[in-house]
Amino acid sequence: MKIPLFSRENRLLLIAIGIVFLVLFFLKYGYFAGSIQSYVVIIESASGKQVLQVTPELKKELRVSGPLGQTVVQIEEGKVWVASSPCPDKTCMRMGRIPDNGGFIACLPNKVLIYLEKRP
Repeated sequence: MKIPLFSRENRLLLIAIGIVFLVLFFLKYGYFAGSIQSYVVIIESASGKQVLQVTPELKKELRVSGPLGQTVVQIEEGKVWVASSPCPDKTCMRMGRIPDNGGFIACLPNKVLIYLEKRP
């Protein structure tokens, strides 16, 4: 017995898969992604430690000193990333944006570490 491609069971399965993908899409990029109001990020370097409250409204550029020079940390629209660094490989610039990247950025040559504060 041959089952038609768009049988009732197949249509229900396709609809269920579509709903799952829509929910995942909105959780990652849509309405729910913007629901993070604020979080705390810590920036450690040879020159000290800074604790910052990051909100969607905060727009800031920080220059963090290290042994190689200044690492520029950008904060905008609730995201934190390294905009420029004097390190040779620039790996820290490719590590993405906090909180999307798992919560930390490290520039080992310039001894700069940026990470989310651990919640109790």
